[in-house]
Amino acid sequence: MKKTPVLATAVLAVLVLTVLALTGPTAHGQTSAYRSAVMTLDFPFVVNGGSMPAGAYQFQIEKDQVLVRSQNGPGQGGFVNILTRLGRHDRDAEPELVFDKIGGKFMLSEVWLAGEDGYLLLSTREQHDHRIVGGSNPRK
Repeated sequence: MKKTPVLATAVLAVLVLTVLALTGPTAHGQTSAYRSAVMTLDFPFVVNGGSMPAGAYQFQIEKDQVLVRSQNGPGQGGFVNILTRLGRHDRDAEPELVFDKIGGKFMLSEVWLAGEDGYLLLSTREQHDHRIVGGSNPRK
C-alpha cells in the first residue's frame, strides 16, 4: 500500500523534469531575443562619437552597454555605455529609439525595447530637438 504514493511521486517528478527540460531552451531563446531589436533608420546618426550611415541596425543590450551592429554588411557598428535606466511611461509593445539633434547631427540618446524600461545613453543639457523612431504609440 505504501508503494503507490512513492510510485506516483516518482512518476510526477519525471513528468515535471521532462516539461522543464523541454521548455527551458524556449524560454531562454525568448529572453535572448527580448534584449535586442533590429530597426531601419533613414538618416545617418552618431553612436559614441562614431558616424553611422542610414540603414538597418541591431540594438542589443549587453550588461552596461548597448551594442549597435549594422545589418547591411560588415564594418559598421559601435557601442555606447548606459548612463541609467528610464522608467516606462506607457505599455508600448514596439521598440523605440530616441535621438537628440545636436549641431545638425542625430545622436542616439535612448533605447526602449519592447516591454522593458528604457536605457539612457546620452544626457544633453542644452536645448535640442528629438527624433523618435519606432514605437507603437503616437508621438509622446
